[in-house]
Amino acid sequence: MTPLFVYAAPREGEPWHGDPRTLQLGVGKVAATLALARRALAARPTAVVLFGVAGAYPGGPEIGSACLVTEDWLADEGVETPSGFLSLEQLGLGARGPLHADAALTDSLAARLGSGPLSRVVGATVSTCSGTDALAAARSAACPGAVVESMEGAAVGTVCSALGIAWAQLRVISNRTGDRERGGWDLPGALARLHELVARLLPARV
Repeated sequence: MTPLFVYAAPREGEPWHGDPRTLQLGVGKVAATLALARRALAARPTAVVLFGVAGAYPGGPEIGSACLVTEDWLADEGVETPSGFLSLEQLGLGARGPLHADAALTDSLAARLGSGPLSRVVGATVSTCSGTDALAAARSAACPGAVVESMEGAAVGTVCSALGIAWAQLRVISNRTGDRERGGWDLPGALARLHELVARLLPARV
């Protein structure tokens, strides 16, 4: 059966607005959690595929490239102190992840996309995006292996993991994180590439 395809911002899912196979979550962890939980409790999906754009940390994927996020972290859950960031784990208050995407579903997406191997990466989910070099470095350092940043990934993973729903995540890189004036932004190009890929997974209704 077709998974439920979910996205955050309207532009990410524009070609599928109103399509019952999709759900617009809204931007950010809270919006994503509420929208997906409501939908899952009302009509449980067989699986969930999150798609959207993302920023890349230094050393991460190139702008315009597509990737499958296999693990995601709640990157900024904790407290900022004069000596640096202390995570929930360090405070003894819980865990930030990683949330693991479903391997079989991820493999299925990769096979269906079939345009050469997509990189498989670790993500960091934030409430405040990394618009300075210092914050980008801190966020990536706080999440082992993280090379891409979004605002919803680990929230979707948390809901799906709690409800026992398989999930996967497809991202296209729209910019480098850090100083926004040097981010190399190509949002139109990233969206075009994203829509091209999702159309392979979610053909137009006839």
